[in-house]
Formats: sequence, C-alpha cells, structure tokens
Amino acid sequence: MEKNSVGSAVVKSIVLVILGAMVILGVYMILTRNKKAAKDEDYVLTTVDEITTTDLDRNYPTDARMVVDFYGKIMRALYKETYTDAQQTKMIEILGGIMDDELMANQNNFAKSIKNEVKERKDGDYSIATYAVQAKEPEVVRVDGRKMCTVECLFSLRQGTGHIVTTYEFILRQDSLGRWKILGWTVKTDE
Repeated sequence: MEKNSVGSAVVKSIVLVILGAMVILGVYMILTRNKKAAKDEDYVLTTVDEITTTDLDRNYPTDARMVVDFYGKIMRALYKETYTDAQQTKMIEILGGIMDDELMANQNNFAKSIKNEVKERKDGDYSIATYAVQAKEPEVVRVDGRKMCTVECLFSLRQGTGHIVTTYEFILRQDSLGRWKILGWTVKTDE
C-alpha cells in the first residue's frame, strides 16, 4: 500500500506543478498583452499624420474660413514639422485638393514649386509660429454666376529669433459641388 500512496503522491505533485506552471504562464500572458495594448493606445496622431490621413472626398472643410485654416495648418506643418518625402508629397497633394481648378491649371508644377519654397524657407530657418483666420463670416458675392468670397489670415513667420507678421487675403470660389476652393491670395498691405 505504501507503493500506491507514494506513486499517487508523485502523480499529484506532477499535476500540481503543471497546474501551477499553467497559472503562472496565464498571468504572464495577461500582463504582457495589456502592456502591448497600452502602448498602442498611447500613440497620438501628429499634425503630419492628421493631414496625410485626411480624405477630402469624405471630410472636406465645410466653409471658406475652414479651408483657409486647413491651408495654414498644412503650410505650418510643411515649414515646421519633421516628415518623410512620402508624407511631404501627400501633404502637397492634399494642399492641391483645396485649390481651385483654374489656379491649378495655371501652375507649371505645383508640387515642385511648393517643395522648393519649403526647402528655401527651412534652409533660411523660417517657420510659421502661428496663424489666425479672420473670425467674422466672409461676405459672399456672385461673379459670373459663381459664389466667391475673401478670407483674411494673419501669419506670424519666425526667422531665427525675429518675427514677421503678414496678413494674406485669400480669394475663394465655390466649385460645382459647393466646396470652397482657394483661387488665389494677395499680401494685404496696411493702409
């Protein structure tokens, strides 16, 4: 009888060790899975990510001021943020998506000119510190049967330790889908 009790005790011990190992392995897997999920949840979209993941067909800015604000956001990111060549290309492509077809038709190479401008500005230690779109609703007029308006935007451009503040007046026109598109802009001089 002693042999059976010793064999039974050995089997019980082996079963307990296996169960204990399974419990420890289960706890370990739960703890490491939560850490991985926490890392994924902590990821915050950068401004570049927000711009490059924008789908203008689904999420076009709803009014003229928002179009100008989006323009400012893209230009600020191009001047100030760090990004890959593919991200830069995507941001410029999206920037072209808020431009009027007539403006784009008159551009020789829009993407290349924006890339050159950004490179020159970055090489000159320029960045857009802030920008502010006019608060009041723009006055809409009809020109050749199409709605147009102007929206002012103040840009504070930093170069080194100095600041240059310039107000741009954007001219926007609605396309056939009712979306406001940038037709052009001028630098507004103080009167």
